[in-house]
Amino acid sequence: MQTKQIRLTFLTPEQSLSIAQGDIILHALTSAGVPIKHACSNGVCGVCLTPLLDGEIDYEHRHPHGLNEKEKQNGYFLPCIATCKTDITIAQPKVLVKPK
Repeated sequence: MQTKQIRLTFLTPEQSLSIAQGDIILHALTSAGVPIKHACSNGVCGVCLTPLLDGEIDYEHRHPHGLNEKEKQNGYFLPCIATCKTDITIAQPKVLVKPK
């Protein structure tokens, strides 16, 4: 299976993760310890809202109900239901998990 790269521009230093094509982006981020807040994991709540700076994602048969038109136009996506069509670059998610 092909792998894709997720470039994380909001971490210092900037980092990249490899993800298998078809894997859910949120799973890759949380598995790598990236501090992203999430809740429903099915595209409804919008808690994981994240800016997509470059590249293409795919929701396949899922619908991003938690994403409104303005957010789509501003380049946001929901990593809880998205996969990478290409290598992607993301900015800081709307809500980061706060360190304890």
